[in-house]
Amino acid sequence: MKRQCCCLTALFVVGFILLIAGVAFIPASKSIIHNEINEQINLKNKATKDNWVKNPTPIKFQIWAWNLTNPDEVKAGTGKPTLVQRGPYTYIENRQKVAIKYNDDNKTVTYRENKFYSFDRANSNGTEADEIVTVNIPLMLIANVLKKEFGVLQTLAAALLDWANEDLFVTLSIKDLVWGYDEPLINKTISLINSLGFHLNISDKFGIFVGTNGTDDGVYNIMTGEGDSSQFGIIKTWNFAPNLTFWTSHTCNMLNGTDGTIFHPFMEKSDVLYVFSSDLCRSIYFTYLRDNKQKGIDVYRFTTPPDVFQSPTDNPANQGYCTPSDNCFPSGLLNVENCHFGAPLIFSQPHFLNADPAIIHGVNGMHPNLEEHGTFIDVEPYTGAAFYAAKKLQINILLEKVDHIEQTNLLKRTVLPVLWLNESSRITDSLADEFKSQLATPLMAMHIGTYVAIGLGSLLILVAIAIIAWKKIFGDRNREMTDLSGDRADLVPGVDS
Repeated sequence: MKRQCCCLTALFVVGFILLIAGVAFIPASKSIIHNEINEQINLKNKATKDNWVKNPTPIKFQIWAWNLTNPDEVKAGTGKPTLVQRGPYTYIENRQKVAIKYNDDNKTVTYRENKFYSFDRANSNGTEADEIVTVNIPLMLIANVLKKEFGVLQTLAAALLDWANEDLFVTLSIKDLVWGYDEPLINKTISLINSLGFHLNISDKFGIFVGTNGTDDGVYNIMTGEGDSSQFGIIKTWNFAPNLTFWTSHTCNMLNGTDGTIFHPFMEKSDVLYVFSSDLCRSIYFTYLRDNKQKGIDVYRFTTPPDVFQSPTDNPANQGYCTPSDNCFPSGLLNVENCHFGAPLIFSQPHFLNADPAIIHGVNGMHPNLEEHGTFIDVEPYTGAAFYAAKKLQINILLEKVDHIEQTNLLKRTVLPVLWLNESSRITDSLADEFKSQLATPLMAMHIGTYVAIGLGSLLILVAIAIIAWKKIFGDRNREMTDLSGDRADLVPGVDS
């Protein structure tokens, strides 16, 4: 009896120890994980730095061009543009950090990042020689600049453009549209205007991404995360300035967040991720959309909510993106002429996703869809690593009448799509396997071990309690039966008590 009692006590004690150890290890394991990740997530750690200097995951830069099928109707003002999407035209994008300098404060690093593009025919629906009809970008650029100048200059430039017989719409190859082409007669017009004392800062080559292949987008100074992983990758200055100058309010000119390739660890679904985009000339933000998986690894999917590009009427915080302050565009559009040399460029999401219905229906051919045209980042919550990112952007030109520019006389004010792009990257199988072996698998083993200890401890305690209860119930019953048998024996005649 004494031995059984000792066994029950041992069972209960072991169960209790396992239960307490399991419960206590939950915060302890989190502390261990946090400390380990904090040591790794900073740009002075060799492994982290190597992956940051040269992107370890392949980047696809895909372009869909809009072919205008009714240019004569648009030019005559008798019909709205009808567009047909062509593509994708896929490029392999390689990035390399250069001029890296760790600063004296030991917490920031300064660098440039060169980008190189090469055409990937195997993953393209067509060749760079494919042709489309689109707007004459340099003509509209000159028209946009001249509408703010003196009438005599407008008249002179208009006469030169008429003499050159420049058309409002042109046929261009994909290569020329994207990487640029020479337009000698317009170059002569610009040279003549500048010789009269005006200074139009316009390249002698015209293309949506002219001058971006093999170059960088400026000098960045960012936080290394040393000593504070919550600051990992935060941009302190761009081109040596702590703020932008393109917009009309201090808030809109703020540099917020990272460059979109790295984020702080220990991500929560309630976090708002800020990203500075030099293409957009502004900072934008991402909010949690849903749980997702990449290569079998759990991630949080973040996306840009509609209010990022809403008009000030719908989102007063965007008032500063009106340039000038009284020139506000409808929701879904961003006027970027101030940071793109005066070109009448309007940025939006592809197919005018989340834009004002009047903009979507202002042209034929738009079919916005969040999954296909939204911008996403899939973040692994423990490390903050972006396992998938897809930046999608549509480049449009504002068509409108400009005095003295005859080619625009009959135009109706329209935002005309030219092309849209998807710049995307996804973690490779080898990197995913490496992540699983270094963090995911040990993390799972730690979690399983913790909950096994809790479960086993609870089970042992319950077994001990059940045995005690069983012994009590059946022990009491046996005693009752023994007492009852004794009472019956007393009642039998001839049996001594």
